[in-house]
Amino acid sequence: MIPCCPKCHQGLFILHFKEIEVDYCEHCRGLWLDHGELELLLESTRAGSHDPLPGFQKQPGFAPKKSKALCPRCDAPLEEIQPRVKSGRPLTLDRCPKGHGLWFDQNELRQLLAAFPPQSGASKTIALLDEIFSFQPKP
Repeated sequence: MIPCCPKCHQGLFILHFKEIEVDYCEHCRGLWLDHGELELLLESTRAGSHDPLPGFQKQPGFAPKKSKALCPRCDAPLEEIQPRVKSGRPLTLDRCPKGHGLWFDQNELRQLLAAFPPQSGASKTIALLDEIFSFQPKP
């Protein structure tokens, strides 16, 4: 079965990078990372030493009222979490309530990583994502 995009319900493309399997929606340019894949991505680019991941992934989530976004792994309605980012506009991410992974709308992963402290090395991960997905800021 091909996993579907939680937002636009198109089939997701599975891209392999080292030991990481990224599910990508070509239509809306969103990304699904299974549990632990965000950490693997950061480690593979040596950007994981000073990141805020443990805090934001454990915070309580809330179910949006009108969302029909479903986990591509188990079809459970995704819950929203709001990582505390120090700069930029507020960020709301979608998470499987059963712990299967995180959904990033277009540029949300880039926005999250841009909020990491400079010493974290997250800029290396951003550069990699820009190269792989040709991310462009939203107009």
